[in-house]
Amino acid sequence: MKERDDIDPATTYVVSDTHFGHENIVDFSHRPSGHESIMLEEWARAVPDDATVLHLGDLVYKNNSFFQHIHSKHLTGKRKLLVQGNHDRKSYNFYKKCGFKFVRPFYIPYRKHVVSFSHYPWSDQDTGRPMKVNDLRLHGHIHNSGYVRNSYVPFLRQHINLSVEQTKYRPVNLKLLLDGYLFGELPEALDI
Repeated sequence: MKERDDIDPATTYVVSDTHFGHENIVDFSHRPSGHESIMLEEWARAVPDDATVLHLGDLVYKNNSFFQHIHSKHLTGKRKLLVQGNHDRKSYNFYKKCGFKFVRPFYIPYRKHVVSFSHYPWSDQDTGRPMKVNDLRLHGHIHNSGYVRNSYVPFLRQHINLSVEQTKYRPVNLKLLLDGYLFGELPEALDI
């Protein structure tokens, strides 16, 4: 995993697991009917036109050409980066036409912390080392299923699950998220 120096947390918004075009996700993840419209509206409200959007995987589901022609045109943000998820199996060209650029999982330093971005929760085997006290993993993949298969565990220390079911179906400003989670620093008023 490599460091990136082109991510400004103040102008970056993070989201995961939109699964545009996945009809059964309503049942699998208990999404409301009309969740795609909700995601589009919330995205437009949250993300300024000049922002960077970091999508942590599973943008669309299977062969969803409808997204390429309709939905992607409604997604604000000047630069859209996509960390490949397990359902992002279409061609590079498909995602490029949707306005997204593939990036590998990466990390950034943030106020003496190392913040890594991946579709998946931390794995010592995949990452090549155990988590350190100053590591934080931002990820998706698990939606609202918890971190273990045989029992529901909603949170894992030093992890933030950004699947849309956890973020009210909207991208989240990275600086607000990190300052709030790591340091308890929240602005006095938030409009979203």
